[in-house]
Amino acid sequence: MSDPDDIKRIEAAIKDMNLDYMRGLLSEEEYNRKITDLRSQLRDAGGVPSGLSEAREALTPTPSAKTVMTDPVTAVKKTVQAMRRISIERIAQDSGVSAMNVTRILSDLLDGRELSGRIDHDAGDFILGTGTGPPPKTIGACPYCKSDLERIAVKGETITCTVCRESFIVS
Repeated sequence: MSDPDDIKRIEAAIKDMNLDYMRGLLSEEEYNRKITDLRSQLRDAGGVPSGLSEAREALTPTPSAKTVMTDPVTAVKKTVQAMRRISIERIAQDSGVSAMNVTRILSDLLDGRELSGRIDHDAGDFILGTGTGPPPKTIGACPYCKSDLERIAVKGETITCTVCRESFIVS
């Protein structure tokens, strides 16, 4: 059972320690040693460390414990919009939806015009479009030797052909 007075006392000591360190009254080594001790005392007393890194560690779920907090369609849409090109497997991991359902959801979003882009089935990637105007420029063959690329390149990417070893930027 935790005592609220002990928790408050330890939290105040941590704040004082942080201020002393910022003022230059403590060396970094001494600060790290004392702050680690105070944080462990706070945890033992039942408190939660208030520092950004400790709070982030406490709140961040482990990858296996990640669950979908919203509906699958919204989760997939948010995950895709964060990147220009992203693998279907990565979307599945980040959104907490199975890879098969991700493909179905992406197809529905594309058909309903809620999302702009296309699925590269060969590479297993989704390429986000611009949303307005023509789709982004893509290239499927090397401009030097005309051989097919291993995956379709999107505008802005630097690609090295596996056949002729020439590098080029899709513009």
